[in-house]
Amino acid sequence: MTAPAADLFSALMATTGLFFCFWHMWHYDRFRCLVATRNDWFRALMCYILLASVASLFSFTWIEVKVSYAEYYVSIEGETIVAPWQLWTQHHQRLWRISIYILTIGWTFLQSIHLEEFLYWGYLISSLRSIGGPKTSWLRSPYFRFWVLASLAQIALLFGAVSIETTNLNMMRAYVFMVGSPISCLLALASFYLVLIFPSFIATSRRQGAAPEVLERLHFFAEMNQIRTVFRFIYAAAFLILAADAVTPEQRINKNSFASDCIFLCGQFGIFTSTCLSVIVLLPRNMTSESLPVQGADLHPFSAYKRPAPPGSRRHFHELGDRLNVERDALGALVEDIELSPDLDKGSSRHNSPTPDPEAPFVDAADKAKRARYSEFPILPSVVQKFKSPFEINTSREGRRSGPTQVFVTTSQTVHREE
Repeated sequence: MTAPAADLFSALMATTGLFFCFWHMWHYDRFRCLVATRNDWFRALMCYILLASVASLFSFTWIEVKVSYAEYYVSIEGETIVAPWQLWTQHHQRLWRISIYILTIGWTFLQSIHLEEFLYWGYLISSLRSIGGPKTSWLRSPYFRFWVLASLAQIALLFGAVSIETTNLNMMRAYVFMVGSPISCLLALASFYLVLIFPSFIATSRRQGAAPEVLERLHFFAEMNQIRTVFRFIYAAAFLILAADAVTPEQRINKNSFASDCIFLCGQFGIFTSTCLSVIVLLPRNMTSESLPVQGADLHPFSAYKRPAPPGSRRHFHELGDRLNVERDALGALVEDIELSPDLDKGSSRHNSPTPDPEAPFVDAADKAKRARYSEFPILPSVVQKFKSPFEINTSREGRRSGPTQVFVTTSQTVHREE
């Protein structure tokens, strides 16, 4: 049993994590991610599962705080010792038992989210490697079916573990950690596998023409996943150590106050840090759109200022001063070594398309051969082109339009020449 101060610190971390989830969802889309629509029902479902997992861990930690501060110490014959759970009141024993069931619920939800994220990345990577893109959508793919079956299996395992012992409160939590921590270790290994293969996935997406916005999201996920993987290993290993020591006769770690509190706090810190990073990754905010002014605002755009060339100055110094916003004295001897930029005609489009050189008669043929080689590369699947996050699953059919019925009228005209 951990000390009351350790339980209180873990409860404060859980409170911070819960408030961060609500804060991020509000700034993400004003809680619209929680509204289930025809196309975004899966995202809403996963958001509710994420909130339920964090809220369950929040409730678990605060119930432990209440019980530990009320029952942790007991005075026997003038000596104060740590009270065993057998000396607790029936009310506090019942609360502790309920908190372990709440922990089981929250842990199953959290592991389901981690598994869904890993399998969705597997679906994206296989879609990129398959010729012609994905054959089915995410909801009809084998990855989704495996996620449903694996989630049900780990729920059954954890609830089976918590039901092994219903009297000994210490062993109830030990059995939950004994079953849940190996599953978390497997998910951490899966996350580490993504760390290894993700650079090649980003390179393939870039070669096949992914948009810069998609590449930016992929790079952001790669960096966040590296950090999350470390914290996932930390909390999985911490809970596994406590559970393995609890089933030994000596219980050297659990009976050592410093060791048990330190390992338990490392596990709590790891689980809530990785969860907060998962919220940022699974619901990525678009800072570009958030920084744009609201529509209808009274805007006064500024035109670019062109400094007039001072008389007698050299053109390259004038151009450099415009770029760096410095005066001639600050440049010194560097002025004479600045290479002139070519004078571009803004009204002409010749710098957009290169002018053929009459001295190179095979330039056109070479360009056609290069375009032919580029056309042999596979096209980036639409599931990758429209990627936002593992929660953003578009369930609408391709080509379906929403809104009122649209009518398109086409006309043709034939001209006959009379001789």
